[in-house]
Amino acid sequence: MMQSTTVFSSSRQPALRPLPRLLPAALLALAAGASLPARAADAAPADMTMPAVTVLGQSTASTEGTGSYTAGEARSATRMDLSLRETPQSVSVITRQLLDDLGAVRLDQALAQTTGIQVGQNDTERTTFYARGFGINNLQIDGMPRGGNAPLQDTILYDRIEVIRGATGLMGGKGDPSATINMVRKRPTKTFQASAGLIVSRWNDQRLEADVSGALNGDGSVRARAALAWQKRDSYLDMYHERKTVGMAILEADLRPGTLLTAGVDFQDNQPTGATWGAVPYWNADGSLANLPRNTSFTTPWSTWANKQHTVFTSLYQRLPGNWNLHLGYARTESTNRTTVAYAGAGHPDPATGAGMRLWTGAWGPGKSSSDNFDVYASGPFTLLGRKHTAIVGWNGGNQRARSLGGEAEIAYPDFIPDYRSWTGNIPRPVFHADGSRTETVTRLAGAYVATRLSLADPLHLIIGARSSTYRTDTRSYDTRGAYTGSADFAETRNEVTPYVGAVFDLNRQYSAYASFTQLFNPQTSKDRNDKFLPPETGDNAELGIKGEFYEGKLNASAALFHTQKKNLAELDRTVPPGFLLPDGSQAMVANGAGVTARGIEFDVSGQLTPAWEASGGYTYLHAAEADGRRAATTQPRHLFRLATSYRFDGQLNGLRAGASMTAQSATYSEAWYGRPPSGDVANIPQAGYALLNAMASYALNKHASVQLNVDNLLDKKYYRNVGFFDGVFWGEPRNVSLSLRGTY
Repeated sequence: MMQSTTVFSSSRQPALRPLPRLLPAALLALAAGASLPARAADAAPADMTMPAVTVLGQSTASTEGTGSYTAGEARSATRMDLSLRETPQSVSVITRQLLDDLGAVRLDQALAQTTGIQVGQNDTERTTFYARGFGINNLQIDGMPRGGNAPLQDTILYDRIEVIRGATGLMGGKGDPSATINMVRKRPTKTFQASAGLIVSRWNDQRLEADVSGALNGDGSVRARAALAWQKRDSYLDMYHERKTVGMAILEADLRPGTLLTAGVDFQDNQPTGATWGAVPYWNADGSLANLPRNTSFTTPWSTWANKQHTVFTSLYQRLPGNWNLHLGYARTESTNRTTVAYAGAGHPDPATGAGMRLWTGAWGPGKSSSDNFDVYASGPFTLLGRKHTAIVGWNGGNQRARSLGGEAEIAYPDFIPDYRSWTGNIPRPVFHADGSRTETVTRLAGAYVATRLSLADPLHLIIGARSSTYRTDTRSYDTRGAYTGSADFAETRNEVTPYVGAVFDLNRQYSAYASFTQLFNPQTSKDRNDKFLPPETGDNAELGIKGEFYEGKLNASAALFHTQKKNLAELDRTVPPGFLLPDGSQAMVANGAGVTARGIEFDVSGQLTPAWEASGGYTYLHAAEADGRRAATTQPRHLFRLATSYRFDGQLNGLRAGASMTAQSATYSEAWYGRPPSGDVANIPQAGYALLNAMASYALNKHASVQLNVDNLLDKKYYRNVGFFDGVFWGEPRNVSLSLRGTY
């Protein structure tokens, strides 16, 4: 008999003690431009040898080779070429230099150091992101949806990561009020450049990287780039091992003046073993705290969530009369996953006997998914009432198809662990027997939008627009002979209109005040106890703030107030019996019709404080409440502080760069799903406030080679990266040390 359990990802989060009041005050001072030393506006770091890439028809905000912690512009919010100061929302850009200084080779490592972003982890393969009280579901690559069934992104492919906090419903049908994360690929360069790197870290972590770019003809009108990384690593968790290969090849061609064609392919292959399917228990069977060691893992050596994904992408930029531009884009993503995992994620251990933990088993045939995404828009200036304005009109959307095979797994072991204290995972691997049947879930989400940036006066600009979205999904079944037998889980929403309004008022040459408002629309895949989809999430999002741009854009700062109301959030249905699962193995949910209100304050600063000193950081205060006043989003901290900085020495220490980063958050908690044993009373699973400190030092051996040392969690702080998932906790990584050697040409 097949034994399996599907884990549900909770989006609720906890509370914290206030951080020292000096932190927001210091950030506010930076946002106001206070106490910044005067310097020449054109000063530049000594090691800026690689020019920023400028590509026709695209953003000129490439950060590679600039050595900067900030960017000139970000297009993810409106697709218009606006500077950070001109964008009426909170924006953070994780530049290539910051990624390298942090040693962030995965998306979660980068976002863990980003203003306002909370990173959670359910198990070794499933990482979740949150902002402003809600989960982040809008992940993009070059402005297109990332695609379902995707592994955690490796950062070698990207020039930068743009994070737009708040709703961006104008550009996509999912107007999540949390954030949009857009990973922007590296682009080919006209001049030849090449780099290679070797990184070794604790727990037998070894990584090789290579990146080559240059022109393919004499005038540079045809350019190409290729990047590749290979990594194998163990973990602080028992039995875990991962092999990963990731790469990209991209070609650009100036077909004629004003016409740019781009085509490429990228791929990522993750092959983990010893993967987990859940966390470790917080309580013992007698109600005492389990406090299991950080390396504890109730998995097996063969458990895996293997995933292969590749994307083929192309785009055409065409310059039109009147300084208008036309963009056509297409991307197809295909992925295959093979999941065979056994993990003791249920029950509570008895420290006297070692019994009490029960195994979940998930064994399926290869699952496949594909995603076709399209992006068409035209933008340019126009004149009205004697003033120049900008307009954009477009359509984007896509089709996603996910296939699951029917069959049954042959399992030759009991569903319990005799003694967790001596568990080695030495049990036979299940064998899945496909019976020829399958199900396919097809989802279509698309919409048209129009927006304009009106210059109402020299200091005042108004962005106004709207999007009309259509959503449709159903699950189609096929029998063992491959014949279609019917559809289920049908849901459809047509012509859902989400308006967007943003205004920016230039107070002077350095400061701007802004305000923005948009409505929310987000279809849900969660189901109620009757196996019916919950209604779409709706609501509105408003933001008011001030931004500053200093030293000709080398330093950006902002301060914002935000307010969000969101209805029909999916929450765990606690009225069903313990262990109740829907036919697809998921848990029953209920829509919180009254909704959640989240409001708060946010400060952000990034860029050069002096020609040798870079910094990026921010502070977020979050207050989220249910309609009856109870605290919501209890697993997200009320106070979250992030800061990363580096300094470039000269004189006798020329070639040395040193930096540090830190994150500090107040306490959080999660409400128990099943109650504290043995009474079953509802109780909280807490995470006390904590701070993590990281350090970095790099040295240029010569013009072409450098060495870098990173120490993460320098003080070896013990903390949870997730609390409450099936009444469990997931330990954060202990102190890690990595050494990298890089060569450039």
